[in-house]
Amino acid sequence: MTATPADTTYSTPGGAVFAAAFADGAHVRDVDPSNPALEASVASDAEGRVHVLTVRNATDQEQELFPGALLPDGDDPLLFLGGASATSERDGRLVAHLAPHGHVHLGRITAAAR
Repeated sequence: MTATPADTTYSTPGGAVFAAAFADGAHVRDVDPSNPALEASVASDAEGRVHVLTVRNATDQEQELFPGALLPDGDDPLLFLGGASATSERDGRLVAHLAPHGHVHLGRITAAAR
């Protein structure tokens, strides 16, 4: 994940732009969250520009993951779309902390789909 310069601001696009990741022609694939306690998938629109990561904690314990590596690379930030997680930063990377049986949806736009 690329660090955002301090003088750069982003507005969160409306949820409608992320709906394309679930429309006809979209692709959903399972991804390896590098933690066997988590289940993860990425939904991408037909053009491969809009991506939504869904991660679910299947255990009774808090779990963590580095979600940036699970989405296609891009300069745009990861956007919180729903669910619940606490976040922190470690070694310049975003860390998501999922509560027991919790889930989170994160999005990224990798091209001019705004």
